[in-house]
Amino acid sequence: MAKRWTLWGLFAVLSIAALISSLGTAFQTLPLNPDMAEMAQIYNGITQYGLRFPFTWGYTQDNQVLSLLPFAEIFYALTGVSGASVVIQGWLIFVVNAALTGLLVKVATKSWAWAWLAWLFALLASPMSIGQPAILAYPVTHNSVWAFGLLGVIGLIRYFTHRPSWSIQIVSFCIIVGTVSDPWFAAAFTVPAFILAWFSRRLFEMDKPSRKRMLKGIAYSYIIGKLLYFLGELAGMLPSDGLFFATFPQIINHVGLLAESIALYFQAYPAPSNHVLQAILVLYVTSMTVIMILGTNTAYLKNKETKILLVFSVLSSIVIASAFIFTAYADGIGSSRFIVNIFYIGILWVMIAAATLWNSQKAIARIFVAMAIGGYFLLGVASIAETDWRYSANWGNTRTLAAFLADHHLHNGYTEYWNTENAWSLDIFTRNTIVLHALSPNMGVLWPRAAAQSNLWNKPAHDFQPTFFIFDTSEAGYKEDTVKTFGQPKQVLHFGSDSIYLYNHDLSPQLALAIKKGMIRWNIMNNENNRKAITKVGKTLGIGSRWAQNAYSWLMDHGMAK
Repeated sequence: MAKRWTLWGLFAVLSIAALISSLGTAFQTLPLNPDMAEMAQIYNGITQYGLRFPFTWGYTQDNQVLSLLPFAEIFYALTGVSGASVVIQGWLIFVVNAALTGLLVKVATKSWAWAWLAWLFALLASPMSIGQPAILAYPVTHNSVWAFGLLGVIGLIRYFTHRPSWSIQIVSFCIIVGTVSDPWFAAAFTVPAFILAWFSRRLFEMDKPSRKRMLKGIAYSYIIGKLLYFLGELAGMLPSDGLFFATFPQIINHVGLLAESIALYFQAYPAPSNHVLQAILVLYVTSMTVIMILGTNTAYLKNKETKILLVFSVLSSIVIASAFIFTAYADGIGSSRFIVNIFYIGILWVMIAAATLWNSQKAIARIFVAMAIGGYFLLGVASIAETDWRYSANWGNTRTLAAFLADHHLHNGYTEYWNTENAWSLDIFTRNTIVLHALSPNMGVLWPRAAAQSNLWNKPAHDFQPTFFIFDTSEAGYKEDTVKTFGQPKQVLHFGSDSIYLYNHDLSPQLALAIKKGMIRWNIMNNENNRKAITKVGKTLGIGSRWAQNAYSWLMDHGMAK
């Protein structure tokens, strides 16, 4: 009994330490930016405009619209919107995924000790995994969708171990959510699950009707998810879901990026400069390789749950790696965020193999397991210790910009989206004491940004009276278009590479007038181009185009064409 309570106490202490460490790392390595603040901006939009607001928002392709949005909005309703709550939201998703990973290890190994070890493994991820570039604790990322991948794996295990109640429903729900929320989910979960079900008769002795039901459930769920995505596309909420393949030079580059990304997740990249840590890294990688080679085959024969998890892990790793290599989206180490499933699947795989070797009672096997686990923790602690620790969000120059604007009594204005120290997100950081709305150059003037992560939110509240525009002077078009839209400023302030054009009146009427004039110019230009195109088509076909011109004029007069 004393030994049991000692182990429980040790687990509690280590868990608290790991939770504090990961939270501190998240605060340190996640500077606030428009991507991070998206769900908080949507919550602010809901409180200001009502429940119709999320349906007017332009989501990104890896948008997490279904997977994250409901939970995020409930979270912000309870905690309020601030820079800290944005970071904590992402960290909580990371913690949930770590817990689900530990639970799956318990299912396979029948041991809480290995489940706890998997939980600690996940929480002690390197700062580069938790923050940039892998962004495991990012508020809006592929990591949030993978929570549904882990839930789906639980459903697969239940179904293939002959406990079909609610199993297909869980898998189907997760596939629908993942399909709408993240294009990488198909490679991480849906395709591997379908392959697993296809070979389930041979692998798990499934009867033919049960196999057929699961295959249908996966296929129908994917189709439903794609239809929902298509409806979101038609509504202007979701971008086009295209697929682009890599060129041969890109493929070669992606192989190297994949290796670096996997090494990043498992404490092996970047390599330490300290000679002692380099020696530990060599022993760690060697031990991990031995465990994976020797332990996997033995664990595969252990029980059905282990077989399901190992086969799924192999399939998910192969499919997501293939997607990473052969598509055209990976463009740097930041692309490691596409393969977050490999982090959790890798922990599952390692823990199952390590538990099998440890239980073999062979001394040499236990030595390799101890070196692998110890190496992971030592390298993780070393990388965490090297970060500049502080338990306040690393806002970079966003904090100083907010102070600069407040010192000059500038509270309402316009900005560009990305390059002004994340000024678009200042309302989140300052709790709405400074509110800026994003504008972009268009037709020679400034327009409200009409793209992903914007829409109705760009229509200010009635009490919003902007008096300045802040932009990065290195960005083309902003200086000239600002003058065309608002006239010469009364005063110009400078903050780093940013210029702040100050005016002594409300700029919103001028913006509305510029947009109206811009639309008139656009309609005239569009009309001329359309008429030229009609004439060109007529000449190409060798027929007169007067009748088509008349038809176009009639449609214009009746408001049916532009």
